[in-house]
Amino acid sequence: MPAALALVLALLAGLVAAPAAVAATSAPRSTGGAAVPGPVVLVGVPGLRWGDVTPVDADGEPLGDLAEHGAGPTGTVQAPAGTPVLGALQRDAGLGDVAVRSVTSSACPADGWLAVSAGSRALDPRPGLEIPLADGGTAEPDPAEVLTRCSPLTEPVDGEVTRWGTYRAAVATQDYDARLGLLGDALAAAGTPSASVGPGAAVALATTDGTLEGPHERRPPEPAALGEAVERLLDDGARLLVVDAGSVLADPAPGEEVPEEAAVTSVELLDARVGAVLDAVPDDATVLVAGIADATARAHLGAFAAVGPAPAGGASATYDGTLVGSTSTRQDGLLQTTDVAPTLLAALGVDAPGGLVGAPVLPVVTGLTAEERRDSVLDLSLAAVEVRPVVGPFFYALYGAQVLLYGAAFLGLRRGWGGTAGRRGVLAWLRRVSVVFASVPVATVLAGLVPWWRSDVPGLSLVLAVGAGTAVVSAVALLGPWRRTLLGPAAVVGGATALVLAADVITGSTLQLSSLMGPNPVVAGRFYGLGNPPFALFSTGFLLLATALAHGLLTRDRRGAAVGVVAVVGVVCAAINGTPGLGSDFGGPPAIVPAFTLLALLVAGVRLTVVRVLGVGVGTLLVMSLLATLDYLRPADQRTHLGRFVETVLDGGAVGVVQRKLSANIEVLTGNPQGLLVPLAALFVAFVLLRPGAGGPPALRRAFDRSPTLRHGFLAWLVLVLIGFAVNDSGTSIPAVAATLMVPLLTAAGVRALEDDDAAAERREGVAIGASTR
Repeated sequence: MPAALALVLALLAGLVAAPAAVAATSAPRSTGGAAVPGPVVLVGVPGLRWGDVTPVDADGEPLGDLAEHGAGPTGTVQAPAGTPVLGALQRDAGLGDVAVRSVTSSACPADGWLAVSAGSRALDPRPGLEIPLADGGTAEPDPAEVLTRCSPLTEPVDGEVTRWGTYRAAVATQDYDARLGLLGDALAAAGTPSASVGPGAAVALATTDGTLEGPHERRPPEPAALGEAVERLLDDGARLLVVDAGSVLADPAPGEEVPEEAAVTSVELLDARVGAVLDAVPDDATVLVAGIADATARAHLGAFAAVGPAPAGGASATYDGTLVGSTSTRQDGLLQTTDVAPTLLAALGVDAPGGLVGAPVLPVVTGLTAEERRDSVLDLSLAAVEVRPVVGPFFYALYGAQVLLYGAAFLGLRRGWGGTAGRRGVLAWLRRVSVVFASVPVATVLAGLVPWWRSDVPGLSLVLAVGAGTAVVSAVALLGPWRRTLLGPAAVVGGATALVLAADVITGSTLQLSSLMGPNPVVAGRFYGLGNPPFALFSTGFLLLATALAHGLLTRDRRGAAVGVVAVVGVVCAAINGTPGLGSDFGGPPAIVPAFTLLALLVAGVRLTVVRVLGVGVGTLLVMSLLATLDYLRPADQRTHLGRFVETVLDGGAVGVVQRKLSANIEVLTGNPQGLLVPLAALFVAFVLLRPGAGGPPALRRAFDRSPTLRHGFLAWLVLVLIGFAVNDSGTSIPAVAATLMVPLLTAAGVRALEDDDAAAERREGVAIGASTR
């Protein structure tokens, strides 16, 4: 045990000592202020994905359809052979995937252009979006209907965007504090000449009042005419030219209606339009081609390509032959639509105004071959799409299997199937299977080590990868010398879960991305650090590890060392979770600090009082304030949401943020009857399982009797998940996901206690029988 403890503490120390810079991998750190030498051209292509493009070789010859290059059956379509321009960009340009998520799950083309204008998420109101109900209320339509109800983009009239008042009124009711016209106002204030082609481009460049400062031309139907318009506007002095090349609808769903006003463009026509733009720009131009929105109701990642000089601060002076990225995602090859406006301003040398939530897109990885870059963006997109249909069945299967397990074990033990030998077999089986269930969450992260998304059956491959990881972790927990101890398996599985997630966070959060319990870039809620489900597993794992280590030390009467271990593990957990650039989780430390403080006080034998509880609360606020302030003191382009929250407080917007968080959780609780089950179930579990009397389950009661530290750890876990639920958006996932780790390991500990008691009783009975026969 001392050697194991030393090993664990050494691993924790190594995690804390790891430089925070590693967490962002090769993400850019500074944008500088120098403008690129030539004009800047943005070509917006809502709906374009890299799966729509046929790769080409060095001679421009098609390499075949994407199924030969790692594309999955549902993530992409068989691309047409007529995409030589886009294929050449995929071969030579700086590549990335765009998370196009807007306010709703799918982004209409207008949503993408509004995001460029505001540098923030913004939603164009859908015609007929609300469906009248018989009781006088309204309901949202099925998500599959959303994009067939997109508002049409129309050309401006007399230099004014026609629906600007509608856009502004809609954005005023949304939760992202978007300021339409932010990009146009910044360009006008800097005196930077701009021009636009097509209706979406006019939306992007309009100022706050919906007017255009520079010339605008309608998008001509023929690519050659588009090239002439681009050349004419650049010759007239435009430093920034925005082109709406039209939306792409490459693979409508079966029976999906495509409205005429959606300005749908084939991939072949889009390829020709992009080619006309590239032929018309000068050699020193910086050109960005961006799929800034969806074009079907099925959300995907958009394609992004950049050529020419890049703003200062990246890994290369030019975009060509690189992977691009942004500090808003901290993932190589991944950016957001809200990053487009900061990129344009950085390239033009224009100071970015307040209100932009994104960051400039810069080259972040160089030296890769064309095939490696292509595989990188395809893998990112494929994994994000292929994991989504598996998530729901996975959780249903996991929870359902556990219910069946515990139900069968309860019946077997209650009815005494097979007598003493049968009871012994049921207990052993229940303990082992419980450990296996507890090993599943960390296995969902480890599955990212295997490129399951490249398989012909990616869903099955993902399940098999999770099964293999589960087998490895559970085997270590069940076959080592710690298997005979009460909390040995809990220490191994909980510690493995915590350390794997910690290592992933430190190295860039790549394994979590598109995992069954991690963030999905299509959803665009979080791209790095620890979101709600990973936080739940990470903090629960560390809490279980601290509890098991403290239990082992207390059994040898080393109370001081036990308290110290809890403190060290708690500090490491809070530091990794809350440090900007690592966990970057504003809502984590308010739950971690009081939970571990409570555990340390209980392990120390300190009696809880109102004053001490208030002291824990004040200490938590101080820790959070320190982390957020340190992040705020960094340069603006390097801040995480911790520092941005401080900026919001200083700007007077903190009340709105708090209100949104409260309203989100209240809506979950009151809007859905199932939402109330989470806190009520937690309170019931606390009442029943922690009762010292006969009301508690015998197995867990015996485990608590043998290890008061386990009781303390469980109480601290309840504090952790309840506070985590209260202070995080959509916090109901935290207790549910944390329970997938805690409940099976509690069950395993309780069953081990029953097994040990039964074995002791059999030994006593054997001694008594032997004595009576003498």
